[in-house]
Amino acid sequence: MASKKLIVIMGITGSGKSTVGKSLSERLGIPFLDADDFHPQENIKKMSRGIPLDDDDRWPWLAAIVEYVMQAHRNEFILACSALKQSYRDYLGQRLNNKYLFLELSEEAAVNRLNQRKSHFMPKTLVKSQLETLELPLDAITIKADHSIEKIVTDAASHFADFI
Repeated sequence: MASKKLIVIMGITGSGKSTVGKSLSERLGIPFLDADDFHPQENIKKMSRGIPLDDDDRWPWLAAIVEYVMQAHRNEFILACSALKQSYRDYLGQRLNNKYLFLELSEEAAVNRLNQRKSHFMPKTLVKSQLETLELPLDAITIKADHSIEKIVTDAASHFADFI
């Protein structure tokens, strides 16, 4: 089993991955990583124009995340990452020991959240394509993203206590 551990907060855009990830990071005292920070500029430009990413765009992005974690001096991280397909989650799990928290959110709720979000490259027009790409995880804890952040983080911290 890999010695590097990730708690991956996954879901579609607008589900609260970064907000939950940062709060869970503070609660558990584990560094937080946002997968958005690992996108090459080409991916960000593409998404900013409302063009969905495809596998060719996502594999180098996922590789950059794995490489960073493998090179880090820390062994545990909280990662906010869409991880929409099972193949992406399998790839992350080849070299890392991962547990998943899936933040479940409807299309309507995601669009409403994105309408209120400022200064982010992801437009609301990509919510539908993300839902079409999403393969529901079988190995994740699923929590409704419309619960309070406090409830989500408390439930997640309780669940992941034995993992960390």
